[in-house]
Amino acid sequence: MQVTTKTLGQGRLTVQITLYQPATIADFHQDVTRPLAIILPGGGFTFHSQREQEPIALAYAAQGFAAVVVHYRLIDQGAVLPTALWQIGLVVQHFRHHAAAYHISPEHLVLAGFSAGGYLGALYAGLWMTDDIAYQVGCPTAELRVNALALAYSVIGLRFGWPDDPRLVQAVVGDWPTHEADQVVTAQNPPTFIWATQTDELVPVENTLTYLRALNRAGVSVRATIYDHGPHGLSLAQDQTAFPKRFRPDNPTFGAAFSQPDIASWFNDELAWLNRRWQLEDFWRNQ
Repeated sequence: MQVTTKTLGQGRLTVQITLYQPATIADFHQDVTRPLAIILPGGGFTFHSQREQEPIALAYAAQGFAAVVVHYRLIDQGAVLPTALWQIGLVVQHFRHHAAAYHISPEHLVLAGFSAGGYLGALYAGLWMTDDIAYQVGCPTAELRVNALALAYSVIGLRFGWPDDPRLVQAVVGDWPTHEADQVVTAQNPPTFIWATQTDELVPVENTLTYLRALNRAGVSVRATIYDHGPHGLSLAQDQTAFPKRFRPDNPTFGAAFSQPDIASWFNDELAWLNRRWQLEDFWRNQ
């Protein structure tokens, strides 16, 4: 595994990324072309959650994917929108344009967003074909396309209960008018995998339900799961991403809620969905 942190872009449009590339399997006597997961971690626009960075990247890498974590703009750097959308476009265009050098398949890009990162992913999925992003990145619109979108407990609209602080909403949107992801869905949205929990105490499940209705109206292929329990921010919902007892000495059982074996199946479900859509068995075997 090679892990590289680099900065893409120049001038006023730059973004830092961390790329996880599985090592070449020497037994094959050739380089392997891999799908790419572009990961947008959550963190409420104030930080990038590490629980949704390397653990997620390694989960994809274990399935043969390359993975890249996008360190998109946060509110301490100014309004998140639209700069974060331009940054995502810059990452997508970079890996499409340099796919051969990275041994990436440009037709197998999945944009994977969590919570606040999912909000940016959902917005990007509805706006990637607009002239604004192409102009800012400096590329043809076709180079901004992703092939699938995967969302976990995602914010979709800033009007559904989170953020509940108008100052945070303003810090996110600035003067950007199109900031409700369900309202920018078109038939050009990528096929979407999405999951959430009914008892999410931070991001109401209405976000996901509203997005599902918008995708359905637009005729976008979607696979969705609403679990009937579970807190916000589950990540892989496994022990290694659950909060340890020392995180909350006053409540040592707090972290146990973040390990949910039935919900942890979401990642395998997503891979099965991608396998069916992309025929990954043939993709691997026909190289």
